[in-house]
Amino acid sequence: MTTTMCSSDPSPFTFLSLPIHLQERILSLLPVSYLLPLLSVSRAFPSLLRSPTFPSPPPDLFFLLFSPASPPFSSLISFHPSSRRWISLPLSSHSPLSLSRPSATSSSLAICIFPPTGADNGGPSTVSSPLVALRMFSRLPPQEIPPMIPVGDPYVLAVIPDADVALPRSSDHFKIVAASSWKYGVFSQVYDSRLGNWVPAGEIQSQFVVLGNTALINRSLYVHAYLPDQLLQFDLISHTWKFIIPMPENMMSSHIFSYDQILYLVSGFEDVGVMTSIRVLMLNRGENRESLEWREISILSETEEVFEGFTGSCCWLFHFAAVDRDGLVCLHNSLTNKVLLFDVRDMSWVLVPPCGPVPKDVKWYGYATEMGLEVLMPGVAG
Repeated sequence: MTTTMCSSDPSPFTFLSLPIHLQERILSLLPVSYLLPLLSVSRAFPSLLRSPTFPSPPPDLFFLLFSPASPPFSSLISFHPSSRRWISLPLSSHSPLSLSRPSATSSSLAICIFPPTGADNGGPSTVSSPLVALRMFSRLPPQEIPPMIPVGDPYVLAVIPDADVALPRSSDHFKIVAASSWKYGVFSQVYDSRLGNWVPAGEIQSQFVVLGNTALINRSLYVHAYLPDQLLQFDLISHTWKFIIPMPENMMSSHIFSYDQILYLVSGFEDVGVMTSIRVLMLNRGENRESLEWREISILSETEEVFEGFTGSCCWLFHFAAVDRDGLVCLHNSLTNKVLLFDVRDMSWVLVPPCGPVPKDVKWYGYATEMGLEVLMPGVAG
């Protein structure tokens, strides 16, 4: 006797058929950038990510490169280096502050220090333009910063979370370092969010036209001083300044950055007023171990295809803007809107593919941050 077994095909497996706790566990292992496309796949995903039981996914690095030049100011055009993708990141409900390019940011907290809405943003924020601190991609309202000590013409150098200098305090707190370059030298002051006020923080008896970008290593803030070009060090605990080493000669654009407790310099070098190479130098001990020196570790010359791609149809390169994070440096050519990526970990130069949806009326924003779930759900953070 034969028996005929009648069976139907099992239902196809779907992710949403898994128990909720397994869905949450799987999604929490994905970087934030990989969760972004899921929001449009199913209505279930936004609810899942908003669940109080959903574990926070690992933070993801984003370069916030461009902002709209005119309204609406609802998002930033950002580059995700891990996937080499361009992503539009929504801003918080306080986005009118994003009209301004921030004076400084804290990468780990995404705290931006802005001039007030409507202020002139052509230069650094000074004592005459009150400041506000905004945690980007958060519901938290902007925090007013009291006026700086009116010595010279002070401007913001850096925003530093307490956690970044290994202090046993809440990472919600931060410090702002400001300085004045005037005829008597450099006067510095520090704002502590725990105390809510500015305090004098040391002087250095030397004149500089301006203090430029900074890099943090342990409890020291390294500062690129211009005219004369010099590397300075500011101790965040003792509030003391120190001369470190002159900057190399024949530089055009330059940017200091730190990675793995080492200080680096990326700079364009000129010949007869035109940039002919972009080089990366490392600060290390000289042969006698008692002095410091700049040692070249990578060079991109004008004859290389990547350099030519960065200059684009403009034959000459005179300036670039730069932003760094976690050993990666983005260089921007404002004449061509080209973006060049340098990775100090493998000494590679990569020309970033153009961003198709970038409209013409954008302006350089130039900041980097590591973000978690708040970039997906602005209402989750804070």
